[in-house]
Amino acid sequence: MPILRHILKDQICKAQVNDALLDTEVVGVRINDGAPCSLHSSIFEMWPGDEENVHQWFILANGVALAVNEDPVSGPICVVRMRVDD
Repeated sequence: MPILRHILKDQICKAQVNDALLDTEVVGVRINDGAPCSLHSSIFEMWPGDEENVHQWFILANGVALAVNEDPVSGPICVVRMRVDD
């Protein structure tokens, strides 16, 4: 799997993330929406934070979850959450 730095390479908010996280392997990707069918349900999971403009989020090898909150007013913000399951 790629490291987070490669996933966020075109994101403005990449500068908000520390280098240690940017060099962490991404072990999972989730789409913040309902699954269209049961065959694809494993990649669909709601973002565990309060942010409302997250379309996809990433699970890192160190147990951290990171999403890009694509706020239409303030612009993209990288959001980090601790995650113990998965």
